[in-house]
Amino acid sequence: MTDAMTQMGRNFVLGQTIQATLKNGCARGADTLPSFDMLVEAACDDTDAQGYLKAYSDAIKAIAKQSKTTDPRQNPGISVKLSALHPRYELAQA
Repeated sequence: MTDAMTQMGRNFVLGQTIQATLKNGCARGADTLPSFDMLVEAACDDTDAQGYLKAYSDAIKAIAKQSKTTDPRQNPGISVKLSALHPRYELAQA
């Protein structure tokens, strides 16, 4: 089971940072375009939201430096969790 998980990880996780993933993805050849899924949670307050916004902004800037065309289908992508960019009030926060 451990070997299978390690092998799957090598196929789908190209790095722990944007820079490492871009480097590893480009090394695999032109057929591989990484798509980033950042490990962020839903923002509980404005401080969280601002921190996540900066993290996304930094990631998008790093990805843009590697982009070779204006066609988004031919460049690395990023998934944005909208709940990380704006805090929601929940009854449990009262």
